[in-house]
Amino acid sequence: MNPSGKNEISLHLPVKMHLYTKALAFALGKTIQSTYQDCAELFLTERPWMRGLRWRPAITLADRALATGIKSVDGWTRVSVRVRQETTVRLEALADQENISLSDLYYTMLYWWVWYQYPPAYERERRSKLQQESKS
Repeated sequence: MNPSGKNEISLHLPVKMHLYTKALAFALGKTIQSTYQDCAELFLTERPWMRGLRWRPAITLADRALATGIKSVDGWTRVSVRVRQETTVRLEALADQENISLSDLYYTMLYWWVWYQYPPAYERERRSKLQQESKS
C-alpha cells in the first residue's frame, strides 16, 4: 500500500494520449476509471515488460524546469489514475521489483495500452503499410 493508503496516483500524460484514452473509454462504453482498471489488469496479466517493453520515464514539472528553465509542462496534462486497492498493491510490488517509480510504471502501462492494445487508426495504417511492403 502506498504511504497515503490511497489507490490513486497523479502523473503527467501527453494531452493527446489523455484525450485518446478518454475517447477510447467512451468508444468501449466504459468510464475512464474502469478503463484504467482494465488497462492495469491486462498489463499485469500480459507482462509486456518481460517481452521487451521498455519502462518509460514519466515527465515531472521539476524535470521540465531543469531541462528548459520553463516552469510549465506544455502539451502535458495532470491526470489522476485510480484502480482498485488490490490492483494498486500488485502495481506497487511490480514497481519495487523493477526498481522504478510508480509514475514511471503507470505512464508505461498507459503508453502500452494506447500504443499496443488500442493503437490509433493512423498507427494501425502505418503498421499495415509496413507489413505489406515487407511482403513485397
